[in-house]
Amino acid sequence: ASRALEPLVKSGKARAIGISNFNSSAVEALLPRVKVKPAVNQCGYSIGGHSEATQLWGRDDATRQTCRKHAVHYSAYSPLGGVTMHGTGHVLSDPTVKAVAKAHNRSAAQVALRWVLQRDVVAVTSSDKLSHISSDLAALEFALTDEEMEQLGKVR
Repeated sequence: ASRALEPLVKSGKARAIGISNFNSSAVEALLPRVKVKPAVNQCGYSIGGHSEATQLWGRDDATRQTCRKHAVHYSAYSPLGGVTMHGTGHVLSDPTVKAVAKAHNRSAAQVALRWVLQRDVVAVTSSDKLSHISSDLAALEFALTDEEMEQLGKVR
């Protein structure tokens, strides 16, 4: 399917080609077969959803690293944990996430988004509520320490 889209990029009818849920081995297998490298690989990725247990769909750190190695942007849908085994509620109510949020006077959602962003992952969120959109953008206004990043990375 990716090769079928290549003429659209070459003719200017499309700016880029993206892939979704490609794991590390799928990305490695695709690249030698295409003339136009995908610009982005969009996968579910969050504090609670980035382990080897989620690698089938590219939701793991190995896939993120493979994309980086090949200059393919890695983008996270459900960065608040919606695709993890326990869902968004698990991430946002996790004691570690809540403790880090309290230390920064931020919401658990802001901490979850900040963790994704500090791993050089593009986070895709959606809302029809201005208050949620503003809150999501506030994740750009602070930074997590290396220790906090490590602690949050261990949340499952």
